[in-house]
Amino acid sequence: MGATAAQVTAPDAHPIRALVVDLSQEFGGASSRVLGLMAGFPTDQIGLAAIENSPVFRLAKKSGLIVHAVGTHKTDWHILPNLVKLIRQGQYQLVDTQNVQSKLWGSLAARYTGTALVSTLNSWYRFEHGKSLKGLIYTWIELLTNLWLDGYIVVSKTVYGALKKANKKAPFIDLIYNAVKLQPEETLGDLVWFKSTFDLPENAIVCSSVGRLVWAKGYEDLIAAMAQIAETKSDLYCIIVGEGELRSTLQTQIEKSGLKGRVLLAGYLERGDILSVLKASDFFVMPSRQEGTPIALLEAAAVGIPILATACGGIPELVKNGKQALLVPVGDPDALAGGLLELCQSPQLRQALAVQAKKRVADAFSIDAQVQATQLAYQKALKHKNSSPK
Repeated sequence: MGATAAQVTAPDAHPIRALVVDLSQEFGGASSRVLGLMAGFPTDQIGLAAIENSPVFRLAKKSGLIVHAVGTHKTDWHILPNLVKLIRQGQYQLVDTQNVQSKLWGSLAARYTGTALVSTLNSWYRFEHGKSLKGLIYTWIELLTNLWLDGYIVVSKTVYGALKKANKKAPFIDLIYNAVKLQPEETLGDLVWFKSTFDLPENAIVCSSVGRLVWAKGYEDLIAAMAQIAETKSDLYCIIVGEGELRSTLQTQIEKSGLKGRVLLAGYLERGDILSVLKASDFFVMPSRQEGTPIALLEAAAVGIPILATACGGIPELVKNGKQALLVPVGDPDALAGGLLELCQSPQLRQALAVQAKKRVADAFSIDAQVQATQLAYQKALKHKNSSPK
């Protein structure tokens, strides 16, 4: 199956200069993964190509990472010549693409420059977008652009299995789990800020959720679960952090369910504010229909709050039901409602889950091991490129 972040030792080969391509215009788990990974690399070994003024571009710049604007939107035709110029001038030896738009432009740029190409899959598009036309088109683009591929990185066993079935001729597929590394000052939390910002009563029990407002995140199920127990637990509030195409649909569902003021769509927040929301919450909920290895869940565990999540994608690979989290079936608002009630009614359970989840993340999902595994994958890709017929 390839290298995992917990298994690999530091590579001995000469460092490779890699260009990560993330052309997302909204901030999600993939962009969070990119920033964490880059922060663990030596600065002169990795750079980022991004959309000008996108969230990942701004945060990379703020963090002092090497970042280049290659276009103004993800279909900007200037992206290709800008990538080619950047690869040549920056003497990058490898391109690592992070999503389907990045793969499309990055594969062409790699072809023109003779650069090694790695595709990092944070999800499998047919799972993430269901049976929609978008899911079909994205999967088709991903597979069609493999003419010059030198290797894959995937973030969960679920994605590994789907990719292995769809592409039996990939040079290699390395499973490298996502990881997190929080500084002590990032995990303080501020209850006064939290409750005043979101207008929460003093006695509120608060669950939080973080992710894009898209079908794959399952927020319709969470809102339905909140509606089921609204009268039973009148002191339970829910804050959903993120933006996306379903905002208006979710807001309408909230209002029709009589949950206005109880379920809050907080919109996009900077990472520091997200960590403050997580730390100040009583527990974290991830009602997803499809996931890779979600950064938000790892961060919730790292800051020490209990977790309720669906048993989908890579989530059961990260946390075990009843030990580090409560896991419920996918697409089951009744089960979610039961999990919400159980965590509300048992502070002892919340404490036990939080302690075990924090230990699990510290033991198994370190940035240092993720960086080493990624460097090893890059070396394999470059070796494959150099040994391929010209």
